[in-house]
Amino acid sequence: PKMVAIVRSWDKAGTEGAGKYSAGVKMGRDEKGRYWILDVERGQWGATRREENIRKTAEKDGDEVPVLLEIEGGSGGKESGENTQRSTLAGFRTVTFHPTGDKETRAYSFASQAGAGNVYVLQRHWTQAYINELRYFPYGRYSDQTDATGAAFNYLSRKKRKIGAMW
Repeated sequence: PKMVAIVRSWDKAGTEGAGKYSAGVKMGRDEKGRYWILDVERGQWGATRREENIRKTAEKDGDEVPVLLEIEGGSGGKESGENTQRSTLAGFRTVTFHPTGDKETRAYSFASQAGAGNVYVLQRHWTQAYINELRYFPYGRYSDQTDATGAAFNYLSRKKRKIGAMW
C-alpha cells in the first residue's frame, strides 16, 4: 500500500551485549489509515556502536523518513538525546519529544489499533521477536521495541496538519 507518512522512532539503551536493547521501529500510515511496521533495528549496543547504527539506519531510510528521538528526563537523558540529534543525525530530519505518562499509557493507543485489526507487521527476520515483546508487554523482560512503537504510533496518529508541519 501507498504510505502517506512514515517515521523511525528510537528507544535508546547503552550497554554493550547486556541489559536493555536499543530499538528503532519504522512505522508507516497508509492512505486507508492503516498502520504498518515496516522495519525494526534492535541490538544491545554500547553508546558508540548504537550511534553508528542509528546513523546507518537513517542513511538507509533516506531523507523522507524523519527520526523520532525521546529525550528522557534528567541531565544524562537530555544530553544523550541532544547529542544524537546534534552529532549522529546532523543533516537528517529529527523530531524530539519528552515522554509523558508511564510506558503502558503511551502504548495503549497503539494496542487499541492492533486489537481492532488496524496494524500490519511485515514478515521479516525480526518479526517474531517483535511480536513476542509486544505480546508480553508490560510483564515481559524487555519493553524497548514497545516504547519505540508507541512513540511512532502517537506521532503518526496526530492530526494531519501537525504532521504536515513537520514534513
